[in-house]
Amino acid sequence: MIDLKARKIIMTAIAAAMLLACLGMIPRLRAEQSNKTVAFAMEFRDLMTLAVQSDSPADKIWEEINRLGVIGLSVSEFTGEELSLINPLPLKYGPAEQFGISSEKILPDRAVILMDRSSPYFGPLYEYLKLKMPAVEIIDIVPEAAIILPGNTSDFKISSFVPDLHGLDFCRENSIPVLFRPGSCPVSGAADTAAAFDKLTSIYSNIKNVTASGMIMAGYPDYKPLSEVMKRKGITFSQTEFIKQVGAAGFAEAMYPMVIPLHSLTRDEVVSRSISRLQITERFVRAIHERSVRLIMVRPYDLNMGGRLEVFIEDLEFTGGSIKARGYEFGWPSNLKAWPDSLAGALACAITLIFCGWFYIVRLNAGENEKVSIKALSFLILASLMMSVGMWKVPLLARVCGGLCGALAASEAALAALESCKKPVLGAVKGLFIVAAGGLAIAAFYGTTMAALRLTPFSGVKLTLLLPPLLVLIHDLRRRVHPESLPEIINRPAVWGELFLIGIMILAMLIMALRSDNVSNVPTWEVAFREFMERTLLVRPRTKEFLIGYPALVFYWYVVRKGWIPGYREAVRIVSVLAFSSAVNTFCHFHTLLSLSVIRTINGWWLGLLIGAIAVAVINYAVIPMSKKLTREIHS
Repeated sequence: MIDLKARKIIMTAIAAAMLLACLGMIPRLRAEQSNKTVAFAMEFRDLMTLAVQSDSPADKIWEEINRLGVIGLSVSEFTGEELSLINPLPLKYGPAEQFGISSEKILPDRAVILMDRSSPYFGPLYEYLKLKMPAVEIIDIVPEAAIILPGNTSDFKISSFVPDLHGLDFCRENSIPVLFRPGSCPVSGAADTAAAFDKLTSIYSNIKNVTASGMIMAGYPDYKPLSEVMKRKGITFSQTEFIKQVGAAGFAEAMYPMVIPLHSLTRDEVVSRSISRLQITERFVRAIHERSVRLIMVRPYDLNMGGRLEVFIEDLEFTGGSIKARGYEFGWPSNLKAWPDSLAGALACAITLIFCGWFYIVRLNAGENEKVSIKALSFLILASLMMSVGMWKVPLLARVCGGLCGALAASEAALAALESCKKPVLGAVKGLFIVAAGGLAIAAFYGTTMAALRLTPFSGVKLTLLLPPLLVLIHDLRRRVHPESLPEIINRPAVWGELFLIGIMILAMLIMALRSDNVSNVPTWEVAFREFMERTLLVRPRTKEFLIGYPALVFYWYVVRKGWIPGYREAVRIVSVLAFSSAVNTFCHFHTLLSLSVIRTINGWWLGLLIGAIAVAVINYAVIPMSKKLTREIHS
């Protein structure tokens, strides 16, 4: 027998996992720290609208908003419907019969663009259309030329095919980076779309980024031609958060690693959900600070009547100030540099999984203080090595083990803290240490560049949240931490207090579900409080940790030391597990800067324990003495 008990072995293994995880995350940390440049972008058409409404030159407005962080302009392709309604180019669009063009070959409803050959836009537009749709024909109608498109007007009603050359010229003249938004055009194949884009970018070299327009990605489903042109020219791609566009996710994978996350809030969403200006700011700041978004599409929204330019500038100043206060700078962003996958991270995850799983079984059998043989320890080490190789080589095994690793780490952290009623400070530190080690191990192995860009999902998020309470409950019923066993609970009548607690927990879960997007159903005062916490603490801790889980942990220590409510302690224990599950889950958000995940976890820990200590102090020194005093007065 060796001189180490099971309890000491698990802490040594956790320390080894943390060390390996920290070594494995060095490349990721370097890449993240070099990616702190962000930018606002806005639609070129919105800029033109503001210029008309404010009676100010567009270039003067640009100078002002550029100073406030609007670095680029978004320029789109026009659809046939848009050309008929809002066309700013010197051309006419409509059916052939509208222009008196008819023949056996050209039917009356054939889509036609009529344009003067002397226009500076004629040459670039015709070349673009001929490359995009090789079947395009041209007929001279002196002094104009009729560009005959390969389809009728209904075919092109929602197809995008004419770039906003006016907007592109404005951006080129003012040296403005362009986010080009090509739309889908079923008439144009993937190779033709790529050839047209190649030509366009040779004329407008300030096109720096592409993002999908409409519901379908241009060139879908063949991503290769367009992605090859973009990579050759160093043009990045932006996949818009939370907007499902057919083909956008696949194109982002083809463009890896030249992907810059973009966040956009549509007018319809703002109006339909009555999102306030303060909530819009919070949403943008959170996107940058917590999800590593580097491009924000800003708009002059429609909830305020009149003075749109002044309100827009006020919003840019306030939002930009909030972003700068968090350590970011404005400029044209670059894509996140790829870092190598971490073998050390795989070993850290394997150690966490094997040793925490083993120690959980030891706990079930009350063997925490028993000595462990060299043979058993050697087996655990060998199993960890074999598991790490399996996770490294077999993707399916890695996906399965990710959630189990997080769940077992959270469960061990919770049990270590809960059992430390006599030494609460030590228990709190142990819980934080285990949570950090488990979370960092997951972040080191699963936090790849692909995962950081959300191109590959982490399948263990829900398991990390849901399994720990169940594991702790099984442990408590097995070890009789709760005074009743499961059969005894099932066979006796329900207690009203238990039903009340179950109702409270269900209500809490419903509230959390309704508030899951962090914007809707959140009052203005809370948004302001969140902003205050963000500025004060750098990263706002999770509500589940600092207002629920950790205070419940402190309250549990208190009632155990007082010998109170033995039949209801289990509910408090399960609630406290939520803090540790949430803390490990924080590290599973690989798009968040790792440093912010660490700070968020620490903030939730110390603030939750402080709130819990204050609450317990109020109960002990105010509520209970007052209750006793009232009781004596009633009886007297």
